[in-house]
Amino acid sequence: MAGQVIAAVPMVLSVILWFVVLLSVCSVAYWTYLMVVVGRGYQSPPPEYGPSAVQVRILTVASAAIVQESVDAIPDSITDRHVIAEEPMDIAGATVHVVPETFECEAIRKGRALEWARRNVPCEREYVLYLDEDSIMTDFEGIPDADVVQFRERPRRSGSWLTYLAEIFRMGFQVEQRAFPSLSVPLYAWGGGIAIRNDLEERITWETPTMIEDTTFVWNAAAAGGVDFELAEAKFDTQAPPTVRAMVSQRSRWLAGSQQESGLLAPAYRLLTTVRNLAWALSPAVPFLTLVPLFVPGTIAFETVFQVVSVLVFSFVLVWSVLGVRYYDESWLVGAVLVVLSPIVSLLHSFGAFVGLVSPPTDFSVTRKVKPELVERTEREAEGD
Repeated sequence: MAGQVIAAVPMVLSVILWFVVLLSVCSVAYWTYLMVVVGRGYQSPPPEYGPSAVQVRILTVASAAIVQESVDAIPDSITDRHVIAEEPMDIAGATVHVVPETFECEAIRKGRALEWARRNVPCEREYVLYLDEDSIMTDFEGIPDADVVQFRERPRRSGSWLTYLAEIFRMGFQVEQRAFPSLSVPLYAWGGGIAIRNDLEERITWETPTMIEDTTFVWNAAAAGGVDFELAEAKFDTQAPPTVRAMVSQRSRWLAGSQQESGLLAPAYRLLTTVRNLAWALSPAVPFLTLVPLFVPGTIAFETVFQVVSVLVFSFVLVWSVLGVRYYDESWLVGAVLVVLSPIVSLLHSFGAFVGLVSPPTDFSVTRKVKPELVERTEREAEGD
């Protein structure tokens, strides 16, 4: 009996390794399809609505100094500005609203604040533009004519160089967003820079207990009868997580929330989301899988094919690194460092997803932001001042 168990080990190991690699193959193949077929040639539509059609709402807990920087970056032509906070604060150039502790609804955390604002902050504009407390509006020229308009993000270094490199890597992968306007359901959304048509928000509301309120809103809108989605050209600056631990917590929430809310999607999209999430969570293993046949020969079926496929999948780590550097227009030195460290950066980027898969969080802490003067100091240090 023991001999039979031992004899079965290579077969079981082979199945597991092939399962992980094939998951990654499916994810990479779909990403390539989005880039090459669906999103090829996508051009962001020109703005149809100017600043007078926009109300800005900035969500925060109690980070007055960081919020002030974000308010100062709002174009002067946008005069309808509001800060939705958990604690009182003085902000020049915006009206501050404090969410009462007694307010109750189905939504939780940030979603609760969003729902309170929807009910209690009057809006006569065509769009509500939501920003995170650290979102810095740049290159804003207006809003295209769509129900939901996603602005692009450009995280700045706020502490750790590794988390900054991981954000560059993530942005390289997220160039796939240019295909989302052609999909019936955008695969995810970023609430730090998203414009929502006012009447759509009133119809959908934020009344869902979720950890990914931005993506859940878009999925609810799609389930309610479709959503007209566009990707704007402008990029809004944000802060990268200041520590690896904060990044792991953030990624864990993203994956766990995505899986928990995937029931809102049609079966095909639900399966696609699950495959992508599993591939993301297990992707740190891919570089090491290529070494298994070298150190333990004969344990994997179709060993040569396995090695070729593993190397091909891993090569996309380099592709996303290069695309991220181009997206940022970063220096060649940063690009070279990212390419050299791409296996480590990819592992750190995905580790949080793995944590979210094996131990889904039931709550989450807000990612700590760094005061503006500290961000400026790190940027000067990076430039060698």
